[in-house]
Amino acid sequence: MPIYVYRCESCDDELEILQARHDAAPGACRKCGTTLERIPSSPSVNLNKFTSRSVERHSKLSVEQQARKEGERLIEHSKKTGIALNDLFEIHDVGD
Repeated sequence: MPIYVYRCESCDDELEILQARHDAAPGACRKCGTTLERIPSSPSVNLNKFTSRSVERHSKLSVEQQARKEGERLIEHSKKTGIALNDLFEIHDVGD
């Protein structure tokens, strides 16, 4: 199922929803109650590249480097959306 992005017409709040193509749009903005509008987003396409666990097996980066890179990506996403990282993801400290 694709992830659709909706934006509030009034407060510009954005909402990402995993839903089937034929599902009804969400009713109203969670912040102000105004109508949401679906905004176009680019599709995710896999052109015979590795995904999920196979990325670890075939990557030239160590697992630690991959984890650090993904952590940095999530921090940037958190800054961009204004949603605290701890509100979206479980953070596990790995170390001695």
